[in-house]
Amino acid sequence: MQKSFFSLFCLLLFAALLAPQSGFGKLVDRNVAIVNGDTITLQEVNELAKPYFDQIRANAPPDKVAEDMAKARRLVLERLIEKRLVTQEALKRNLKVSDEELERALQQLVSDRNLNHEEFQKELAAMGMSEKRYRGEVRDQILSSKVINAELRSRILITDEQIRARYHSRAGAAATAPAANSYQLLQIGVTWGLPGRSGTVLTREQAREKAEELREEALSGTSFTDLARKHSDLPSAEDGGTLGSLSLEEMAGPIREAVAKLEPGGISELVEQEPSFLIFKRLGSAEGQNDIQAEERLSGMPGPEERERIRQELYKEELDRQYDQWMKTLRSKAYIKIF
Repeated sequence: MQKSFFSLFCLLLFAALLAPQSGFGKLVDRNVAIVNGDTITLQEVNELAKPYFDQIRANAPPDKVAEDMAKARRLVLERLIEKRLVTQEALKRNLKVSDEELERALQQLVSDRNLNHEEFQKELAAMGMSEKRYRGEVRDQILSSKVINAELRSRILITDEQIRARYHSRAGAAATAPAANSYQLLQIGVTWGLPGRSGTVLTREQAREKAEELREEALSGTSFTDLARKHSDLPSAEDGGTLGSLSLEEMAGPIREAVAKLEPGGISELVEQEPSFLIFKRLGSAEGQNDIQAEERLSGMPGPEERERIRQELYKEELDRQYDQWMKTLRSKAYIKIF
């Protein structure tokens, strides 16, 4: 499933929060857009786009750099326009963020990065970001979440019929027997140099360390699918890391070498496939079929854990759909001028 504008905006926001900001102070700033009277400056766009600019400069062919950077700048500008529209809706509803809410969110962000407060402040300083700016960005994000909760979340109801339909559609797909020479695979990927699921941009060594930790957890018996859902930076994370059935001929060389050694149930060594470290698990043909409970067979519904997982998946899909429609409505009513 493609990420909605809202999901992509969140990703871009936290990438910018943790990206170095040095060098922009020398630019001549100017307005690049107006949204219902609120301005967006070139400096804002460049700061948010910096992680992408760095990747483009490092990886794009020389004759594509200017074109790719223009596309990245335009994408970031669109996200900032959306941010302005959402913030304006929050103000119309008189929604505010208390100091207590902000402090709780900041403490959670620090905890998620496994840093104490002093270490986190040092990290911000090393990246050239003031604590004031960081707090302001987090406050804006909380405010955006509040208006989205008020406008959209209360309207969404996922029924048992929807859960049952999704469950059976997957069960039917899983029932198709794979080819004799195919490999049923799950994967986890930890990315470096680009924003991960948390918005953090890891170095190559940090990504390797995280991937090694996840592999050790998988080897110790932690559910591979749960690890993929929680920690993988790849699109397959939403499906528990499921890759489906692949033949060795369909795999890239390093992946093929790692997977070919695996027995059913085996977990691979780390595979470096720029810009990610990958871990694979090979499934047996009947894996996951022996724990179907009588309740599932009789009711046609999955067990409690899978039911909740599907409910959350359907909820996110519907939230993304409604957000996209809501944003189209806001844009159609707004005065937006791009210079």
